Amino acid sequence: MGRADVYPQPEAGDPVLADYVVLDLARRHVHDAVRVTTVDESGGEARVYIIDDAVVVKTQRPNRLRPRTSLAKEAYLLDHLAQSLDGRIPRLLGFDRVDTDQGTVEYVCMTRMPGVAIRHATVPTDVRHGVLRELAGLLSTLHHTRIDHDRMPTDTDAAALRRRLEYGFADIVDAFAGRDLAPLPAPLGEVIERTLASLPAESSQAPLPLHSNPGPSHVLVDPDTGRFTGLIDFGDAYASHPVLDLHRFADPADRILLRKAYLDGASAGPEFDLMWTVAMIYSDLAAIAGGSPHTADALRDLAVRLDNL
Repeated sequence: MGRADVYPQPEAGDPVLADYVVLDLARRHVHDAVRVTTVDESGGEARVYIIDDAVVVKTQRPNRLRPRTSLAKEAYLLDHLAQSLDGRIPRLLGFDRVDTDQGTVEYVCMTRMPGVAIRHATVPTDVRHGVLRELAGLLSTLHHTRIDHDRMPTDTDAAALRRRLEYGFADIVDAFAGRDLAPLPAPLGEVIERTLASLPAESSQAPLPLHSNPGPSHVLVDPDTGRFTGLIDFGDAYASHPVLDLHRFADPADRILLRKAYLDGASAGPEFDLMWTVAMIYSDLAAIAGGSPHTADALRDLAVRLDNL
């Protein structure tokens, strides 16, 4: 079973760009850019330079380059979604690949979205539910946007979708390795084998554009009110089954509410429900492996989902 992420050049240099280089990139699109106010490396694969607290210059870290991440893809999507999701995603200001004093740099320049990641905010339950409902509406709009599938990875059939899930579960196995974790309802290998065996041989669902990880790190809220302000980071976007955008919260209750809001009273259908069960099992295992505060809830949900296979 392969892994989801492989970094082909882990020894590549990873220099932080000098302020004057970053400002030169920004001024190609924002002529009055003044200074670099923050350098953010929390995303892992990318490095983000914030200019004047209002503009973002995002670059790919060479040592963290991986096949599924693409700044060109992110630029395409931000531009393509500009009208339908205006004000809820960053606005693209520019994209290019240029030679600088510090080498060739590929970058995206975009507006900085207001707010903080919901994982870093204390949000009352009723307000949190409102955030999830707004996120569901945004994802529905994204999923029903027509895209050029040549511009992003696409799970073209059930076999491709199965490979994606196999890679994801392989990462789960790595996360469990050597850790003293709460006992599962069944051995981890058996859980994964049963889950993958339940996948349909054919899928009637056309691949839809997905964010990839619309979870607590990328959903932004107002730090004072807790209200939804936007969704960031489309660098890992791909096209596949829509349920794969609905399971990125550790708390099973959040996932269930997001699903309900996304369906908005519509019938899910047996294939959707089956894929939902698979996605919930994956996220329950990820929450347990990560030592989430919601581990007990994830264990209870995992037992239910296994019974539903």
